[in-house]
Amino acid sequence: MHIRAKIVILSILIALCAYIILGTVFMMNGWGIFVRVALYVAGGAGIILGVLFFILKKDALLKTALVLVVCGVLVFTSVIILNYTAHLNELETDEEKMNALKSLIDGAGAWSMLVYVLVQILQVVILPLPAFVCYFPGTLIWGPGIATLLASAGVLIGSLICYFLGKLFGRRAVEWIAGKEATDKYANYLGKRGKGLFVIMQILPFFPDDILCLIAGLTGMNFIFFLATMIIVRPAIVATYCYLGSGDIIPFSGWGIPVWIAIFAVCIVLAVLSFKYQDKIESWLKQKFTKKSIK
Repeated sequence: MHIRAKIVILSILIALCAYIILGTVFMMNGWGIFVRVALYVAGGAGIILGVLFFILKKDALLKTALVLVVCGVLVFTSVIILNYTAHLNELETDEEKMNALKSLIDGAGAWSMLVYVLVQILQVVILPLPAFVCYFPGTLIWGPGIATLLASAGVLIGSLICYFLGKLFGRRAVEWIAGKEATDKYANYLGKRGKGLFVIMQILPFFPDDILCLIAGLTGMNFIFFLATMIIVRPAIVATYCYLGSGDIIPFSGWGIPVWIAIFAVCIVLAVLSFKYQDKIESWLKQKFTKKSIK
């Protein structure tokens, strides 16, 4: 990416994060300290990470951070508007405000569910968003069971779209979406003997599963195997996120607090290690699975 483009992206990201911070100061006075501190932390973290990715020349992460911030700004702006149009500021506690927001979304009925499914499809095909960002709101609104069904439907549809984009439009289209380097690397990994490797990569969290769906359409992987893998693996992963995010299994209070702190700490360590050693992990998996297939 050209340096000017990166500067523009970073400038927009910083401006949007500043908007979240200033909007919290002047427009969120009726909300509790926990919500406001969370917004301050989110805005500050966005600026710090954006600058860090810019300095380290992590272009993909910089663009992903911008997409996340844009989505956050849209949600934040919607809440500010509802503060006044739906009179949320007149409610005393944050819990009452959140329940009022949930009631507004529930009132949209099937339309809100359709929008939620559409977001999952876009998250797979277009938007480079972390999965939990898309699954968690549905869990809060409809509960983990319905959220799992809706999100799974959207993710499966999006995965099929990716597969057929690769199958119908070929390498040039996949390179345009995923980048030439990623396309070459993962197409080489999967090849004709990469079925087992494909399944493992779909399960492990640090592989770009959506890009792999695109590249699967380029390889000799048949549609039945691809579909079976998606039906078995994707809903199981979605359910894990939704049920853990609901607080039903591990509560967000009492004994659950130190457990969540430990989980987040482990996730951060694993993310750093996987980022640092991803190439070695990929090479080891490729060697292991291709050897088995050759035998």
